Amino acid sequence: MNIQRNKSTTVEADMVKAEGEHAYLNGPNDQKFFGGNALKIAGVNSNIKFSITGDEITLVQGIERSNASASLIEVYIDGILYDTINNWNPSPIGTADMVFEGDGKTKQFDLGRAFTFGHHIQLNGKLLQGDHNQGGYGGGAIPGGLDYMVIRKYGEGKNGDPEVHHWISFRKAPAKGDKLTVGFSYGEEISYEKTTIGKSGKGELESPFGDGDVAFDITKPSRVSSGLDFRETDDRAIKIYRFEDVKEREVELRIKGNYKGTKGLPYFIFNFATNRFFHFQNAGIGGWKLAFFNNPDEFHRGYKKIAEFNPDVVYMETTPNDDWSVGGYKLYTEHPDLTLQELQSIRTLPPKSITYNGQADTYNFQKWVGKIEKITANSVTFLSDKLHQADTPPQQGDYVFLGGYFSNNREYVVRKVEKYDAASHQLFFDRPITPEELLYKDIAILKGMEIRVRSFSAFEQEFRKFVDRIRTLRPKVKIASMVNPLPIIGARELWGYWDLMNDISKELDFENLEVQPFYDYEFSQTRDREVVIDASALRTNPMTGYTEGIIEGFDRRNIQNCEVIVDGKNVYGSDAVIRNPYSYGVDKSLTKGALNMNYPKDRVLASQKINQKLEVVFLKNAPKSGKILIKYSTKHWSGDGCHVRTGDDGSKLYGSVYYDYFNTLE
Repeated sequence: MNIQRNKSTTVEADMVKAEGEHAYLNGPNDQKFFGGNALKIAGVNSNIKFSITGDEITLVQGIERSNASASLIEVYIDGILYDTINNWNPSPIGTADMVFEGDGKTKQFDLGRAFTFGHHIQLNGKLLQGDHNQGGYGGGAIPGGLDYMVIRKYGEGKNGDPEVHHWISFRKAPAKGDKLTVGFSYGEEISYEKTTIGKSGKGELESPFGDGDVAFDITKPSRVSSGLDFRETDDRAIKIYRFEDVKEREVELRIKGNYKGTKGLPYFIFNFATNRFFHFQNAGIGGWKLAFFNNPDEFHRGYKKIAEFNPDVVYMETTPNDDWSVGGYKLYTEHPDLTLQELQSIRTLPPKSITYNGQADTYNFQKWVGKIEKITANSVTFLSDKLHQADTPPQQGDYVFLGGYFSNNREYVVRKVEKYDAASHQLFFDRPITPEELLYKDIAILKGMEIRVRSFSAFEQEFRKFVDRIRTLRPKVKIASMVNPLPIIGARELWGYWDLMNDISKELDFENLEVQPFYDYEFSQTRDREVVIDASALRTNPMTGYTEGIIEGFDRRNIQNCEVIVDGKNVYGSDAVIRNPYSYGVDKSLTKGALNMNYPKDRVLASQKINQKLEVVFLKNAPKSGKILIKYSTKHWSGDGCHVRTGDDGSKLYGSVYYDYFNTLE
């Protein structure tokens, strides 16, 4: 919306003067309008008036799913009748009846089309109760008291291609020989946003999620949680007038009467008018990744559908879903003979293996991290011994993580490997580290912390393939990439991607968008909560050598932007850090052999859950006595360091970054 509102003059529903019967459409079921707001006028001679300056006037209207009140609308410009338009709905409208026979196995029945409503369903003559699926992610379960749910799912279209249809979904399959009769109406509302998401007979928007092949959040798989198609602006709702000169024009839209002999109360729905209309496609699919976009057989959600839209600019948000299958890990550390309590205290992502020793009732845990033995501005040497090893030798072009993520993305730095000396286990960087990059302002403090080495080649190949396939079909398209801007490393292993994209951006001619605004936002929020721990509760952690303290009551919460006050002085980032509880550990409902896993045979999240505790960690100068005050923010760019919701501050940050790039193109 930033681009449409800021790069043009846009007159929205609350900016016009209305005469006659009128009402605003701005509730939760009006989200397919631009801005979620429109103005409906009704009755002959009811009208809308506004002024606009430019050499173009584009009108965007809404059209109801029935033609019972289809109308003629006169368009006056500067007092002269300029055009007469209508709101006749050209999409299929009607009723249908279908009969199915149960087989004792089938729970879902295809209605052959989307946009159905007003269902009347009988099983062996008995009327059943049901509703449209209106749940969010993870919905689809049939509520108690209902016999069925209307869901969205792929069916077969007229040409044999997949098509989004409504299906009747039952909790229990009708028995063999049962007779199922289904009657319904169908019709599509037309508005700014074109999508197969329809409304119930009560006018309520159905769920954007359907029964498909991929979950919105791979960490929480659920059946009716797939995006089934892209959303884009609908040309059927748009009327464009162009002029030879730029000037202010007075516009009036007046209802003339019914169209094509209809008898209902004539109406017109005004969404907005503009002097420059921008066509948009939202090709975001929850749970999607580059490999899926690159699939030439993906009919509704692949690169061909993007190219078909013929965009001038493509913004590719990527990495969170891709990373789960990228792998490329090189170094690991083994923690042998752990008790269950010790294992449960470790932030495990990314785990290499867990092996239970039944005889000793202990666990061997391997994690894809190494340990820094020596470090300078230009190179690092990793520890190599019985417990710290290289699974695969590092090589030029790999990326290296240096430090340890606690709760701030400046607690580590990322570099590209320029050279690797296998004899000394020394990695040389593509450019020097500077102390200013680190929260600590000190490179030496990284000694003894983590080193992670990964190859991102699997991801890079898919991204190169995406760029190549889009540019083959649309050679002039501009591409901008946005990686996860500020990952919680304990929950998603998303370090290094921005650096990779920066390194290949010039070669592939795309823009690697900045992530600094997200960091600036996250670490400038008011620290509105605080908690106190007594120094007597601190203990030396034998696994890290640091003096640490657990603070109960904050399990699984996202805690960032902290201060640690000792004797009235903030020592956060110099002496102390905070471990963010929003991190993976082993699933605490599992024990013994049930925790066993071995990557890549098992997925990287096998036996894992977000379940860690809030911890204060003193890297040095731990107090011997007294109170330690910890302050933190409750406001974040994202609640989980990944997902944002429409209208929240995180989505506004994304919009601002995208808008700033768009401004460079003119």
